[in-house]
Amino acid sequence: MTLMRKHKHTEITVHAIRQRHGVPYHVERTVCSNCQRLLEEKTIKRAAA
Repeated sequence: MTLMRKHKHTEITVHAIRQRHGVPYHVERTVCSNCQRLLEEKTIKRAAA
């Protein structure tokens, strides 16, 4: 059994290109720099093909 220590998430913003149904989109992901947990992801706009 692994014990996880509580910590305050330190947010960093990462920009990436993801595909949905074959169409590329620019997304902004907010992740914790300590545990790499995805905190938020939002689609910004459709990317150029």
